[in-house]
Amino acid sequence: MDNIITSRNNPLIRDIARLSEKKFRESSGMFIFEGFKLAEEAHNAGIVPEYMFVTESAYEMKQGLVNSLGGRLVKVTPEVYDRISEEKSPQGLLCAAKHLDNLHKKATIYSIAGNTTFEGSPVRFLLSSIRDPGNLGTMIRTAAAFGVDELLISSDCAELYNPKTLRASMGAIFRQRVTICEDIAQAVKALRESGYNIYAATLNDSAVSLMDARTGRDTCFVIGNEGHGLSEEVIRACTGSVKIPMEAGSESLNAAAAAAILMWESYRNR
Repeated sequence: MDNIITSRNNPLIRDIARLSEKKFRESSGMFIFEGFKLAEEAHNAGIVPEYMFVTESAYEMKQGLVNSLGGRLVKVTPEVYDRISEEKSPQGLLCAAKHLDNLHKKATIYSIAGNTTFEGSPVRFLLSSIRDPGNLGTMIRTAAAFGVDELLISSDCAELYNPKTLRASMGAIFRQRVTICEDIAQAVKALRESGYNIYAATLNDSAVSLMDARTGRDTCFVIGNEGHGLSEEVIRACTGSVKIPMEAGSESLNAAAAAAILMWESYRNR
């Protein structure tokens, strides 16, 4: 193990601390994640971090896990660890890694429907303007649980490498394929042209009950912004609209809860 770092102003520590800001994550192509659970999930997904920062107590507790991760091991004092950590109750293990290969950014979506990396008809789900990183992370976790091959998200969704997104995903982000679309309405049109039926999750008068909608591998759903829902442009681009039946007096569901129901219904019918 490297010699212990005791200075909060150590150049490496300063660089890692900057990764708490989005602009530095983007410019460096690096991100950080904390805790034993995320480290284990990253390892299981074949992710090798560039650096692993660990306190002595954490190393003693999880020596086997830490040694298996494969990156450069850096021991730090608790005071130094506090400089790079964003957790209220840190476990003492923080990893810094390069941006993930399963998270893709595309300028256009026109070729996505015919992507040759999938066999058959891949299961897809679309998210538009999901701004809360906790909701986005939860949706990524749910997509992985219910067999979504590809999650298509608009470019104005919360950042994938936001620590809150990473925590809420519970490690699913390391294995779930996510593609960022510059224009989600064009993504809908492209998928429809390739044979998908795309349903907007809305509460408008023309929406049919989810219980009456036919779902399968060729069916996609689109979930919109937590407060404003989907834009009219996206709704018009879809095959139709669906609503989740609820008891009278209930106006709507949390976006992540609605996504979970729609993903489960698609999974059940497959």
